Amino acid sequence: PKHSESFLAHWPGGRMPDELREHPVVFVDLDDARAYARWAGKRLPVEAEWHLAAQGTDGRAWPWGNELDPAKCNSGGSGTMPVKSLPEGRSPHGCYHMSGNVWEWTESVRDDGHTRFSILRGGSWFDAKGSIWYVRGGPRSCAHHAKLLLLWPGLDRSATIGFRCAADVEE
Repeated sequence: PKHSESFLAHWPGGRMPDELREHPVVFVDLDDARAYARWAGKRLPVEAEWHLAAQGTDGRAWPWGNELDPAKCNSGGSGTMPVKSLPEGRSPHGCYHMSGNVWEWTESVRDDGHTRFSILRGGSWFDAKGSIWYVRGGPRSCAHHAKLLLLWPGLDRSATIGFRCAADVEE
């Protein structure tokens, strides 16, 4: 990246530890996520695509149904989980961890002339407690979103934000 501050900060010496091989990649900013998606021949989903992948078409509140079930998502608050863990929590479209593992970048970026922000979806394993200054984390319902002000790459990277890729479906 052009600015390397905090880039893949959880990888000692810039190398992925074996124990994180199946975990979501975090400490990437929006441009890092876009670059990976392009490299993989994909893209980031827009917010509506992310929502459909999480909820399906039946209006459910959570990817697995209408009630929060801590056994079907990363609700422990101790770090990320492997991306294909908790299969009983998959969405109607078969997507894993659409709630609670990491907040996910979307391609839904807005600029109101004063601030630029991206919409994050999904919630995170981390839920800061004790201060109103922190974004509420933990598993979030399909309808929930958060706005992240885009400040600078080194500040936009976090242990609680990752991404998933999307691809166009051929008709």
